[in-house]
Amino acid sequence: MADIKQILPTLRERGDEVAQEETEIRQFIVSNQNRWSRTTLEFKDLSQDVWCELGFQISWHPEEKSRTAHDFAIIGIDFLTEDGSSIDFAYVPGLARAQIDPHSSHIAGPDYYDRSGDQAHIGRVHCAFLIPSPTKRISVTFRSWRNSHPFTIIDPKLLQVAQTTGDDARADLAQAASSPALNNPRRSWIQLKTEPAWLAYGVVPAKTLFIRGQLINQGVSAEGALARVIFRNGNGEIVASLDDLPTSPAVGTYIDIPVIRQTRRFTIELTPPHQAVAVELGFQVWRDEAEISLVTPLETSLGDDLLLESILSEEGSDAPALAGEVFRRLQPSSNFGIKIGDTNLIDGLIDHQILSRAPTIHDKLKAVQQGESAVLAGNQLTLDGFQAWPLPSMPDWTEDPFKSPAWRLEYQSLSWLLDLVRDQEESGVQKAIDLAVSWSRANPWGQPKDPLSAYPASISIRTDVLIRLLAAANSVKKKSIEKLRVLTAEVIQHGFALSEILSQNIFLHSVLQVRIACALLSVSIGLRNFALSPYWRSVALAQLRNGFDHLLGPQGSSNEQSQHYRLELISLGMILAQQLKGQHEAEDLGQLLDVRLKDGLKALVAVTDPAGMLAPFGDTPRNLHHASWLRRLISGYGRQLLSDRALAEELAYPLGPRLYTSGYAGLISFRNYVQRPDWSYLCASIGEQRHENGHYDCTSFVYSARGVRWITDPGGSGVMEAGPARQYLLSSRAHNVAIPDSREQNAGYGWIEATLSLEKAHAVKVGTNVHGPCYNHSRIFVCLDDMNAIAILDHFRSSQSTTGFEAHLHFEDTIAVALANSKLAIAFHKQDRLRIIPHLVAGQFTGLRVQNGHTSRAGSMQGYLSDGSGGLRPANVLSYGLTGASVICGGAVLAITDDGLKRLMTLISSQEVQNLLN
Repeated sequence: MADIKQILPTLRERGDEVAQEETEIRQFIVSNQNRWSRTTLEFKDLSQDVWCELGFQISWHPEEKSRTAHDFAIIGIDFLTEDGSSIDFAYVPGLARAQIDPHSSHIAGPDYYDRSGDQAHIGRVHCAFLIPSPTKRISVTFRSWRNSHPFTIIDPKLLQVAQTTGDDARADLAQAASSPALNNPRRSWIQLKTEPAWLAYGVVPAKTLFIRGQLINQGVSAEGALARVIFRNGNGEIVASLDDLPTSPAVGTYIDIPVIRQTRRFTIELTPPHQAVAVELGFQVWRDEAEISLVTPLETSLGDDLLLESILSEEGSDAPALAGEVFRRLQPSSNFGIKIGDTNLIDGLIDHQILSRAPTIHDKLKAVQQGESAVLAGNQLTLDGFQAWPLPSMPDWTEDPFKSPAWRLEYQSLSWLLDLVRDQEESGVQKAIDLAVSWSRANPWGQPKDPLSAYPASISIRTDVLIRLLAAANSVKKKSIEKLRVLTAEVIQHGFALSEILSQNIFLHSVLQVRIACALLSVSIGLRNFALSPYWRSVALAQLRNGFDHLLGPQGSSNEQSQHYRLELISLGMILAQQLKGQHEAEDLGQLLDVRLKDGLKALVAVTDPAGMLAPFGDTPRNLHHASWLRRLISGYGRQLLSDRALAEELAYPLGPRLYTSGYAGLISFRNYVQRPDWSYLCASIGEQRHENGHYDCTSFVYSARGVRWITDPGGSGVMEAGPARQYLLSSRAHNVAIPDSREQNAGYGWIEATLSLEKAHAVKVGTNVHGPCYNHSRIFVCLDDMNAIAILDHFRSSQSTTGFEAHLHFEDTIAVALANSKLAIAFHKQDRLRIIPHLVAGQFTGLRVQNGHTSRAGSMQGYLSDGSGGLRPANVLSYGLTGASVICGGAVLAITDDGLKRLMTLISSQEVQNLLN
């Protein structure tokens, strides 16, 4: 067991909190005056690129009302250099980006803690995250949020594994955490040299552009950097700057950015000349010896007069009013605000030939996901797998017939309108336009009839739909200028919203980032003649480069847990790559996609089960068949990838047993593929667990044998669930994992420690850091090649004198589970039987338990699967436990046949496997 370093805090600032430091136990009271009530502590002398655990007790008021709030209070983290300067990490593993604090983690309400603490009104909280270099200390703010009464933070401390020898396993893990192959928080930083690193942005002539970023100085000198400035017109020619910027014969026009402390936040304010359409910024240092990095992606924004909030006037917030105000501000001397309905203006904004070729992505993504089947037939609308619903002739856009967020999200996206224009018949096009105009008039900006219509995913899809409708309107003989005016204005309004969401880096390293950027790119290309289009295009391309670089990393790595969303990202990339061929400004994005797509696709094909489905780890919407999706995707957008021999071999899906392991992809799969229903499959997730919308499921697995899906993962579908149901699906107790001492998993990940080839079997040992520095944990999978028997064994070594763990096995809702005796459980599916037998290596077995749909307090729900549309469905969960001294080891053997059970037990008792268990 590695040594654990304990770090105690110092009080950094006092808000309205009350500190009671005269006792041995340090206590800090935070009142209930919402987010501005806080206490802030500082932890110093931290090890870099090492995970830490922040632990404390929280004591709540006996009359607290927000007991079930998962964001009862907030932990805010600010990463600091030695001199106390803040570091702007775009992402820190284990934490979510925040607006008030740089990064945050939620503190759950009283009902999420063990019932034993109810009488004392106290619970134990653990929060894990990486301390990325060059952090030397952190500021931790405990902030009031949903609490109705004051609460107390008791005895906070920070734990880290002490860095010892280079061959220490945890030191290896710390080194791996900073590897570019994984999600290194500094991967997007640019190490500046005397040769400039060029970044390009579109501009709006004569309108201010703000570019914000940060420089990190890791050297000893206090010198700074500079940004060279070059404006270009539409022909690529250099245009002189309007600003009175310094000029040097060596570097030309530039902006000096001094760095007095170890970090420097900067804002570059540029006013482009009237002829300019782009600006190039070349960031560099004065001397090669300087150790200065540029933190990217940068934030950008236009001047206040071209921000959405400023443009919305009191006179009216509908799309035409907003568009009229935009034109007035772009050209104050003109009367565009009055003439926005004129044919000349519409024709000037829209080139129908260009608009028809706008790279709308979401409709193509839906086609590869679901095929070309229509969801709107006559007036019958069928969304998200629900039954057909009669569409009103005049919707009021508050419809929710199935009480389903999933249905509402698709309804408000207007994606179904494209079924009306598919055949380009005038009646269908006119009806689609009428419905889109109806939606626009019913939903003035900031006043949506349904809040889900303002969700970024809905905005992105709807933007593509509106562009497609504008293009289809060209085929209509009798054009309605009024309706074209509304659609054009709505597209412009959506473009403003998408641009501001993206340019503020709100959804970095997420599928949403890519979806929003794709939609903004479509607007910028489809409305090429609009003044803001060059700027929008530069924002979209920059965010796509950043998003795909992190979400589809080298060798199949990804910081996206869900295999479903990994496939969605790959699909977006393949569609986008085809759409952007021949576009010079997107060449670097195309090159990135060419490199990354094959590896990501290969990893997912390798772990697809023989029935054509990916394991439901993370958030996985229902009603999609992944193998069909893959076939449509590759035939439509990926035939050139088939030249890759390794990918072609995976797609061939050979018969027989196969083991696939990838620490980069964070996946392990065993399968036995036979040409009859009796296939078998196991897949385990060991990738990085994210804090924001992430599932705590490291080492969770699914298992099928003889064509029956026995062990499953509860899954989930993101924004569809809410409240305790959502928090249950995210929790580690909702997955097939081991939980030591009632401490559910924290952020972290797993890595492959050993792979062993046995007699017609394989074993894989996985190490994890998800239980904090006080536990060394490994999970060992032993599988026969025919998959008729498997063993799942956990090994815990704790710094505590005694420990224990409980592990869960979640069954499909079609599986019955019964306890035969104290050491045998049997699962039933028609004529098939699966025996579950506890196996002890070190410690004592504490029994079996079956639960189904157990509802109590928020922190003890158990026995549910996601129904994929916002609710839960009950299913059986088998739990087993072990206890012992500082070391315990054991688990469960699952067997379909007697012969398989005997062979597996013989293998487990062999010296080779015993070596893995110690």
